[in-house]
Amino acid sequence: MEGLHSVDNVRLLQTQEEIRMQQQQQQQQNWNVPNQQQQFEQNVQDLFGIGQTSPQANNEMVGYSNYDPFTSANTKDVNTSAFMTALCLNAMLFVALIGGYELFRRFFPSVYSPKSSIGTSRTRDGSSSPSLSSPTSSNAASAAVNINTQIPLGWVTGVARASWSTVRKSGGLDSYMFLRYIRLCFRISITSALWGMIILWPVYSSGGGGAKGWYFLSMANLQQGSHLMWVPTIFLWLQTLYVIFLMNEEYKHYLECRVDFLARGEGVENSQQHMYSLIIERIPHELRSDRALYDYFNRLFPRKIHSTAVVLNLPDLERGSKKRKRVLRRLEKSMICFDVKGKRPYHVVGRKRIRCCGIESSPILASFGGRNVDDDDSESDSRLPQKGEKVDSINYYSRELTVMNEKMARMQHDKIELAMKGNDSVRASQWIAHAVDRVSTAAETTLSSNTQDDGLITGFGSSPGRRKPLLLTLLDRIGVDFISGGITYIQQNIDEVVDSVVGATMSSTGFITFKDLHSVTCAAKTPLFHKPDVLIANMAPESRDIIWENAHVNLGWSRGREWTANMLLGVGAILWSIPVASIQALATADQIATVPGMGWLETLDGGNVAAFVNGYLPVVLLLTIIMVLPHIFYAVALLYEDRKTRSDVQKSITGRYFYYQLANIYITVTAGSILDSLNEIIEHPTNILAILGKSLPNVVGYFATFVMTKLLVGLPMILMRFGPLARMLFIKTCFREKYLTEKELYEVHYPEKYSQLWYGWEYPNLLLVIVICFTYSCISPIILPVVAAFFLGAWLVYKNQILIVYSPHYESGGTMFPMVCHRTLTGLICGQLTFIGYSMLREGFYQALMTFPLPVITIKMMDVFKNLYEVPGKNISVERAVELDMQRNAASAFSQNLYRQPVLREKSAEVLGGSSVRRFASGGDSLGSSELTNVVKVNDSGKIV
Repeated sequence: MEGLHSVDNVRLLQTQEEIRMQQQQQQQQNWNVPNQQQQFEQNVQDLFGIGQTSPQANNEMVGYSNYDPFTSANTKDVNTSAFMTALCLNAMLFVALIGGYELFRRFFPSVYSPKSSIGTSRTRDGSSSPSLSSPTSSNAASAAVNINTQIPLGWVTGVARASWSTVRKSGGLDSYMFLRYIRLCFRISITSALWGMIILWPVYSSGGGGAKGWYFLSMANLQQGSHLMWVPTIFLWLQTLYVIFLMNEEYKHYLECRVDFLARGEGVENSQQHMYSLIIERIPHELRSDRALYDYFNRLFPRKIHSTAVVLNLPDLERGSKKRKRVLRRLEKSMICFDVKGKRPYHVVGRKRIRCCGIESSPILASFGGRNVDDDDSESDSRLPQKGEKVDSINYYSRELTVMNEKMARMQHDKIELAMKGNDSVRASQWIAHAVDRVSTAAETTLSSNTQDDGLITGFGSSPGRRKPLLLTLLDRIGVDFISGGITYIQQNIDEVVDSVVGATMSSTGFITFKDLHSVTCAAKTPLFHKPDVLIANMAPESRDIIWENAHVNLGWSRGREWTANMLLGVGAILWSIPVASIQALATADQIATVPGMGWLETLDGGNVAAFVNGYLPVVLLLTIIMVLPHIFYAVALLYEDRKTRSDVQKSITGRYFYYQLANIYITVTAGSILDSLNEIIEHPTNILAILGKSLPNVVGYFATFVMTKLLVGLPMILMRFGPLARMLFIKTCFREKYLTEKELYEVHYPEKYSQLWYGWEYPNLLLVIVICFTYSCISPIILPVVAAFFLGAWLVYKNQILIVYSPHYESGGTMFPMVCHRTLTGLICGQLTFIGYSMLREGFYQALMTFPLPVITIKMMDVFKNLYEVPGKNISVERAVELDMQRNAASAFSQNLYRQPVLREKSAEVLGGSSVRRFASGGDSLGSSELTNVVKVNDSGKIV
């Protein structure tokens, strides 16, 4: 029995020892887990500069580990009371603007529904014409969208129910894709807002972080390192996948519409020929004529070429065309004056005129002073009146128009012959090019050898020859081959400099029209020359899209200036903080109160007015300064870079405006300088996430006010069209309708500047709002309903304008849509990086690590979308081209002059005639300038001066 007890005791002791060992191991594991987690968190802090201190003497903080977004030092946001005050004011402005729109659109239909009001009024002779005084009927716009204008806001239902096919037919594919993009942004924002209210709002409200105001429903209300931070992390993953899914669906639809456009050319003048043509850049000197270019391409594509047209540099002809138009305009003005007053108008040659809003006044002091012309002098037809002489206006401009018509006809004939045959004379610039070419050829012959094979480069079709002498080989090794390469480079680029500086008549740009789609598709997708920078072919833009004044500019010269402009504008973006920060510093109630006599502002209404000024004035001033930027970008693209198409100008404005607005956001939220932040990022490259996470989530109130202002004030202002309205009221006040010609009347009511959709202005404004949506969708989802309301209002407003206001002046086939989607994904990446940085500041290191793949996935999808949809959308497939060629033969209706410069196609200027000079209808009789002079002689017994 004792033995058994001893065995049991030993076993009991062993069991207790094993239990004690297991407990110690468990305690050690429990002790190691927090140590491992703390070590991981410390590694993340060290990696991204969180919690580090700078070795500078002033001990400034570089990291943000102890960052609190609600301290007095960091609270720069618009509080909820200021937001509500701004909301009340914006609501009153909204009611006033919508009421004004409902009132004015009944009395000024040519401003608010020009597509429906054209041709509704009649002139004295019974022809149709716009009128300054008599409005059209109240249902003028009903023809476009089938709305009842008698009921306030009755147009909303009609616009909302208008089909997408109606939108495309009314505005073209460019406007159609613009509206589809707004719809895409609305779907993203409304879905994010809905699920944000269902999921994120309850999670954030129960976070227990003690945040108040805007931040009660934000990540700031979660405790540091809370496990609830996994909810917004998963939400961001789902949102990113949803955005990619929606964008993929829209890209598919874009490709379908784009291919259909390339096949049928819907909405394009001379649509068939436009789709059969190419624009050729970098044409060598030997091919710079219509005949030489035709022969070259006819050799490549036998019997497939319809016509060719080389663009000419015609500054003298363009000046003559402008002068002839000015003479015709003044002749029509003189005839209107004679028709109204019943007596012949006179003016003094050389007296200045004032041109305002497209209307030219009579000469200043037209009836006073001036030297009368003797009858003996007036009998000589060869004598032209000199400055200071008083002449009969109708006779003077009639004879000047005759002279201009004859001069322009001769110049057009000479230039067309030059375009056909080319310039055979050797200019000085050509001599320089040939000289450099001879030097380069000699250098290449001396310093190059096709027989040496270094294992990397092999000659194509070369035969073995004599080995290079040892001396020349040694010269190559010591750098003489660098001189030869420099000479070759100069020879390759001298044409661009000479053509741009000297101004050669025959440019390096031309157009080729093929007879079938198969040939033009193969030519657009295949290298035409063994050198990649010669004969660059792309699908030709629509003739209305071309800026003919810039069409002759060399492509290399234009790209060089584009690079220079991008560098300068990049520096401007870095220094953009100077004006923006100055405005933000001065647009406060405290600063305004320092002005003598304005101290009452701080105490008025218990400080509510001061709160309103602090919340509203910076937003208004920021919107104002942003409005100046597109005009600067437009001037740079058109006048400095010499871009050749209107759509390319709008693309340039869109891209630059977008990046400036991103810089604007950064400066707004940090109230600092991009240059200072760049210095910090250079010293600590990983601090960029901490910078974004520290600054952006702290100003949700500001951006909520910003988007709300754009919704309640910005969109109604688009409806109100203050520019055309003020222009019409000014003209109606300062000018009398009876003294205006038909061209001036049309320009008054339907000015080209205000009758088209300026994509370079509108797309960046939408991009700015969607970037704000991506930035705050997970951090502060309270802003999402405001963003969704904005895109819903934008869809309604722009759809109304496309249906009854905007008329497309060119059609690019929706080519801006891929670029805008690319910028949208760029904004999504900015939002993802901001979330990662903010998560790390909130000690959500695992959540930040989980989110790191999202920017990589988004960048990859940008490349996928480009290869899958954007590149195939540039041309139709060869298979589709062959099918279309079998179905139709469109070449029989082509014109050889479609891509001939308009200044070469202008006919002799004529004055509209008939019983009255007010003949607006296209079927009106017309009088040539010589016939007009004879009529003047019959009607007036005086002599022609």
